[in-house]
Amino acid sequence: MLLRKKLCVAVVIAAILILMLASQGIHKRHFQLPLALPNSRTTITSREAGVRPTASHAHQIHEPTPSPPKTLLSEAEDEIIKGEGEKQLIEKPDSSQRPCGCSESCISDLDGSKWFAQRYDPKQEPVLRYKNNKFDPEALAWWLSLQRSRNDQTLEEMMSEMFKVIAPPTVDYRPLPSRCRSCAVVGNSGNLRQSAHGNLINSHDTVIRMNKAVTRGFENDVGNRTTHHFLYPESAVDIEHGVSLVLLPFKLRDMEWVTSALSTGQVKMTYMRVRERINADKDKVLVVNPVFFKYVHDHWTEHHGRYPSTGMMAIVFALHICDQVSVFGYGADQQGNWHHYWEDNRYAGAFRKTGVHSADFETEVIHQLAKEGKISLHL
Repeated sequence: MLLRKKLCVAVVIAAILILMLASQGIHKRHFQLPLALPNSRTTITSREAGVRPTASHAHQIHEPTPSPPKTLLSEAEDEIIKGEGEKQLIEKPDSSQRPCGCSESCISDLDGSKWFAQRYDPKQEPVLRYKNNKFDPEALAWWLSLQRSRNDQTLEEMMSEMFKVIAPPTVDYRPLPSRCRSCAVVGNSGNLRQSAHGNLINSHDTVIRMNKAVTRGFENDVGNRTTHHFLYPESAVDIEHGVSLVLLPFKLRDMEWVTSALSTGQVKMTYMRVRERINADKDKVLVVNPVFFKYVHDHWTEHHGRYPSTGMMAIVFALHICDQVSVFGYGADQQGNWHHYWEDNRYAGAFRKTGVHSADFETEVIHQLAKEGKISLHL
């Protein structure tokens, strides 16, 4: 009996001890919460900081609330900041957003000039393709009326025969962020005499010349490199190996002529006697799209003159295949005479007028292009 009583007392004492230990553990866990130091990832306990764990001290501690870092902003705040960033990106695009890889500017960037954006159509296709050409009926009818020639074939039939002789173009002229294509368009103005522009012209990736342009003997002023040579049957010359012949067709007969001049030599006449054959790389021939003529006439020369000049066509062509354009040797001299830099008789009557073209208005357009920063003009 006595043994049983002792056993009960021991159980009670053990229970009391367990309750006391449990109570002490709860007390410690309540007051040993970690205190975070502002702007620090290190946490220390109240004991390590020398703070006595009492309820009164716990209520007297007022830690400053640190500003949440950007990575911890709420989703709503993050969206607001993201939206502001996108808005700024649209308003002020950096160089990585340019359509081409040029460090300063790209012709195809239409944000900088309202005047230019109203005239420049990036969807225009400057050259004829073997297929998938989109011919606007109105533009095509206008082009067919420029210089009538007796021909029973349609444009499609003429192109079919032409692309049996010349290679279909495969060049993609769309701007790319990975490249910057610089082009020099070199006119034939007598103003190039004593200009010393030769090295500058040669430094461009693409050098465009036209008609009977002469370089031998004038290298210091006009350079000696050519990559694209614009001509039509009545102004035809031999084209050096490696240079692209760019045909400006003013009529169906002109396409028939280039086909013949590079093969059979059967076409001897257009509206005048023309060369029966010429030398040129058949795989580098480009033919300007007839619809492109109408585009230049409508948007750039604005119906001044019967149709645009070769020089104007070459400049607008360059605006569509290049990222930066420099123009050399355009315009009359100070006395108003139009002459070529390789000719001594600068007052020849044949060059006092510009025929069906409006030289004055085209000059205004060229100067405006320079003013808008779309070309570098070297007269």
